[in-house]
Amino acid sequence: MNKMLTPNSTRVLALVLCMGAMQPARAVVDVVPVETAADSGDIVVTARRRAESLQDVPVSVTAFDQTQLEVSGIKSLRDMSRLMPGVQFTERGSLSTQLTIRGVGGDSRNIGIEAGVGMYLDGVYIPRTSGYNADLAEIAQVEVLRGPQGTLFGKNTIGGVINITTREPSETLEGSVYASYGNYNAFRTQTSLSGPLSDTLFAKLTVATFDRDGYIHNIFNDQDVNDENRRGARAQIVFKPSEELKIKLNADVTRDRRTVLQTQMDSGVGAAASYYTGNRFEANSDRPNGDKRNMWGSDLTAEYSLPNDMVLASISAYRKINVTVSSDIDQLPINLFNSDPLTDFVQMASQEFRITSPGDGPFRYVGGLYYYHQRGTAQRQIFIGGSLANGAINRAKAITNSYAAYINADYDLLPLLTVNGGLRYTYEKKTGDYLQIRGPVLSYDFDDLRRSDKNVSWTGSLTYKPSRALTLYATASKGFKSGGFNLDTIGAANLVARDLIFGPESVVNYEAGIKGQLFDRILRYSLSVFRMDYSDKQVAQLVSTGASTVSSVQVTNAGKARIKGFEFETTLRPVSGLTMSANASYLDAKYTRFDYASIGVAVPVSYAGNRVEFTPDWMVGGQAEYRFPAGAGEIFLVGNVTYTGDMFLQAEALPKYRESGYTLVDARVGYEVGDLMVSLWGKNLTKQDYRTYARVFGGLDQAVWGEPRTYGAELRYRF
Repeated sequence: MNKMLTPNSTRVLALVLCMGAMQPARAVVDVVPVETAADSGDIVVTARRRAESLQDVPVSVTAFDQTQLEVSGIKSLRDMSRLMPGVQFTERGSLSTQLTIRGVGGDSRNIGIEAGVGMYLDGVYIPRTSGYNADLAEIAQVEVLRGPQGTLFGKNTIGGVINITTREPSETLEGSVYASYGNYNAFRTQTSLSGPLSDTLFAKLTVATFDRDGYIHNIFNDQDVNDENRRGARAQIVFKPSEELKIKLNADVTRDRRTVLQTQMDSGVGAAASYYTGNRFEANSDRPNGDKRNMWGSDLTAEYSLPNDMVLASISAYRKINVTVSSDIDQLPINLFNSDPLTDFVQMASQEFRITSPGDGPFRYVGGLYYYHQRGTAQRQIFIGGSLANGAINRAKAITNSYAAYINADYDLLPLLTVNGGLRYTYEKKTGDYLQIRGPVLSYDFDDLRRSDKNVSWTGSLTYKPSRALTLYATASKGFKSGGFNLDTIGAANLVARDLIFGPESVVNYEAGIKGQLFDRILRYSLSVFRMDYSDKQVAQLVSTGASTVSSVQVTNAGKARIKGFEFETTLRPVSGLTMSANASYLDAKYTRFDYASIGVAVPVSYAGNRVEFTPDWMVGGQAEYRFPAGAGEIFLVGNVTYTGDMFLQAEALPKYRESGYTLVDARVGYEVGDLMVSLWGKNLTKQDYRTYARVFGGLDQAVWGEPRTYGAELRYRF
């Protein structure tokens, strides 16, 4: 760790301590009563499947409640990721969404690759990263758990979990209306109505819309691109026939229609020489750039409390995600490469049975059985020079069946000392088909792809609580992600089926932390230090093989990586109405072995010593919120600053892939009286330009840029 405390890092750490990033949330989920913790002023989370004080959880967790999300203007995971230490979110169209926590995660860019970070909505696993960035509506709480979480959740997750819980239907009639309007003609609405249908039956309906003009001008056809056109709805029914039994039915649907650039020109190299202007708000694209996403799902959760307060739960779910993309791959006014369409159609079904012990004894446990089924089909049509005959036609299918059993238990060795342990057994089987029609030497038909993985994951920790205001913990855990198939466009000759199959990856995480409160909870803080040993990391890259002018997508197991660092969060309430908070993460992430050789290339290239992609060295945030009375209500002022440090956007770690550190500034001012709130808001107020992705394709430098400055006004009324 001594290498981390360089003069630059010391200055950044000092900045963290001085800045006034998101406050921890106070959120309640009714698995067990939590009045004791809430009444004491503790922050309550359900990260370990029971309501606990955040102070007592031996896990690195950041939590947000509904109020904090609203105050900070958080409407999606993309918004929220900027305010969570160690979390990176990148989206370049629905098919290429990437989420990493502490550098672990990745891009499930085709149906043969699993996500490394799990997202759960009301206890149900969202199967693909293409389903992550939907609107966050009527949220009760969001928890971000870092590190492997296989012994607490149904689906195995190697990098961490985003755990989202929605607000349940109310027992009295209530509702809300929200509207926001901003630049680029952005108009967002959300309406919710909730109440009883009988003494035991309660329902809720939420409808949300988001429309926005594009902020990039395509000079080829005089149209604006990178727009938004989204519609979504969520219905919930809760049946409580007795004090012991609760049954909850959820159903949701989302419809997206966007014109999104998968990439933009990033230099005048190669064929872009005559067209590159250096203006990130201009495009010169002659082919369609469309992004269509349809998602819907339903889940049924039943919870039954036994006389001894043990809770039995059953969670049944079904979800479907269909994505169709059209892309001008070269992003030039000459037709070199384009794709139309690229499709991923995925459906999943899952069943989880869980048992949760009472939370007041010296021995507490959570255990479960889990089954997961996923079936996906995909199509890729790549045109070269406007001709499909010169390009490629790809069709693929992948089926996954996963079976797991898990248990996680606490035992109080002493009144102040608790030991925790957890085990998970996973058996996962995959089958797949792959057809590529691409010229005489690049056509393949693999109709019997198979692989299976068996794994035992584990976790263990010690928690020492010398006082109510101080907790010390040490944790070790191992996570696992199954292998899969590379079912994307490939460009190397003489391949056999095993060339499309890659193996599992694993992470061992060592972590120690401290959580504390000072001055009667005026100051809260948490600090964690960790090291992660990453083995057989799955890396997807675009590589040139010489067999075709179109780059090949290649997925390899990249040997080993070492990730170490720390995370810090604090909240200070020095006077009435003023809340200041700050967070920071430092990551030192490097490949220690990556003897990489592109398929079809004779000379191996080692990436050992390269920084792991999408792992900024520093992420620092600070927020200040001040409220004071004015007339019948109160005025609130919120300012937020986030700094993202240097990182590389590809594993090659070339200078062209390095993105220098950048700072984003958001602000909000509003007035709240009774159930009415009005405010003005702005994001990226300094108009910071920054890249979130970069690559080389067909000799062209390409990139994706972050969103520009946006601002507007909003109104919310609750009744």
